[in-house]
Amino acid sequence: MPTFKVKLDISQYVAGRRNFEEKQLPFVTAKTLTDTAKDAQAGVQRNVRQAFTLRNEWTVRGVRFKPADKKGNNGRIEADVHTDTANRKTGAPDYLGRQESGGTKVPYGGHQYLAVPTKYLRRMASGVIPAELRPKALLGASAGRFPVRQGNGKSGFRSQRIVNGFVFFVQRMRGGDLAIMGRPVAERYAYPYYLLIHSANVKRSKLEAEKTVNQIARERFGPNWEANWRYVYANGIRI
Repeated sequence: MPTFKVKLDISQYVAGRRNFEEKQLPFVTAKTLTDTAKDAQAGVQRNVRQAFTLRNEWTVRGVRFKPADKKGNNGRIEADVHTDTANRKTGAPDYLGRQESGGTKVPYGGHQYLAVPTKYLRRMASGVIPAELRPKALLGASAGRFPVRQGNGKSGFRSQRIVNGFVFFVQRMRGGDLAIMGRPVAERYAYPYYLLIHSANVKRSKLEAEKTVNQIARERFGPNWEANWRYVYANGIRI
């Protein structure tokens, strides 16, 4: 079987491809870093849902990413995953940082105390604490002048609002700490439902955000890199 040999000068094609790839490199790098940051963000958000009892999506939305810019910043093309759960209205700082590394929690916005739920509160609300049992609501119900219908049918007033069959009030405990105390309306003995303290140590949670970001970055960068190069060649992007 005869063999036909053809000699071609492909140097211009090699140079063209090299030139094309060099031009596309910043775009592919930035898009790959951004795609990988999105993957890592999703992983940390999944951890948040598993580690905490959430009343809404605020904390999940607080895990964010910054996309990479192909133009770079001082010669670096980079993306990042970060947390931002700070409340601009109340001045409350980002609390996910302390959950990752531990730290000390203190009152903010002019408040003097932190309200720490006790086992007695958790017996009433084992999951998300309902609005009527949160500290602000109980403090509002603990002192004032509240209308009530008496047993003889007449109207009257009492100094505490009845909440879920309980009355609540602030009292200093034997050890000196203040607490929001509660008791059933018909009973004498009260128990602490929130401790009011000036600061609290926050232990590291099971969030493991840094570990998750590192793991996902190592797993996803390569596949994202290959996928973006395929996309560039398939679409003939020019920049």
